[in-house]
Amino acid sequence: MIIAFDYLPLDNQGILRLSAMISLVAGILAYVRRVRRQKIIRRSLKETVDEKNIISPSEAAKIAIKRHQRLSAGDELEKVFPPEEYFKVEERKEELKLGSYTDLILIFIFTIITMISPIKWPIGIFMIALIPGYLLLTILAPKKGTINSYERLFLSFAASIIISTIISLILKKPSNSALTEISCRLSLPLIITSFMIRSRIKLAERFYWNPIKSIKNTRLNKNQIISLILLIILVSMIGSTINIILNPVPEKFTEFYILGPTGKAYDYPTNLKLGETGEVIIGVINHEYQTTNYRIIVKIGENIIDNITITLKNGEKWEKRFKFTPTEVGDNQKLQFLLYRLPDEKRVYRSLNLSINVKE
Repeated sequence: MIIAFDYLPLDNQGILRLSAMISLVAGILAYVRRVRRQKIIRRSLKETVDEKNIISPSEAAKIAIKRHQRLSAGDELEKVFPPEEYFKVEERKEELKLGSYTDLILIFIFTIITMISPIKWPIGIFMIALIPGYLLLTILAPKKGTINSYERLFLSFAASIIISTIISLILKKPSNSALTEISCRLSLPLIITSFMIRSRIKLAERFYWNPIKSIKNTRLNKNQIISLILLIILVSMIGSTINIILNPVPEKFTEFYILGPTGKAYDYPTNLKLGETGEVIIGVINHEYQTTNYRIIVKIGENIIDNITITLKNGEKWEKRFKFTPTEVGDNQKLQFLLYRLPDEKRVYRSLNLSINVKE
């Protein structure tokens, strides 16, 4: 999944921009769907009339009498069982129900395990690509109905990649372990804040993720299927982006240079007498990340004076002292060094020139 986008005709910056655009589109889609769902609910409430709720005056009187009797019974019960000793205790038990903190507990355990584990990668991918965004949404949208579960997961990935990208830009390409460690340390205060905010919300209104219930409820409607498809696309893009951030693809190139006789980039033999020999140093360094064959052609004017073929492994350096003797008198004669990357013998890959003056 992480290499799914390696074959796209985009550089690293292009893929990062594409990821940011997908994250933005994800947020817009989630917002539009939530607004549409709210409009549908409001329209249904306006248009729906339940005839069963229309009762006659006599029935209303009977209901009022029954309610009065229940209230009276409730007053008697309060005298025997004071609310502060019974009802409020039960309410507190409901609010402190551990099942509503399952997701935060699991995230806390996973965060601690990741921090103390000597191997932080690839298990740290969840700390980078999902958990920070999920905790941030838990703080910003702690109640049910604000966004559904699939939208929440979708936006969690989008928020996480934004957070990870910002951290990477600030720290200038941190290592996998460093980025995972920072994500863990960032998640701990977010977990505490999420727990405090959730504890202040009634149990019936809390959003929380219960793995057991999630496994049992496997039926998906049309909107959930669309969200799942978009989520898969986003996860693939996030994997590709994080891979680029943490393991940037190095630029492939070849160093081709000429130096003076002393091995410095000066004192080139540009003024010679007819029959005098000039000397330079030709250098090639392979940074193509593969073994590469090269051909070097040296020309004075249109006359080829040497043809050299070499094979270099990745990172290997080749240098050679090259001597030449001009055969014609003239100023500004063009001494050319042409580098070809084989098997392409038609296109010059790199070229260097020296202008020499030859006198009698």
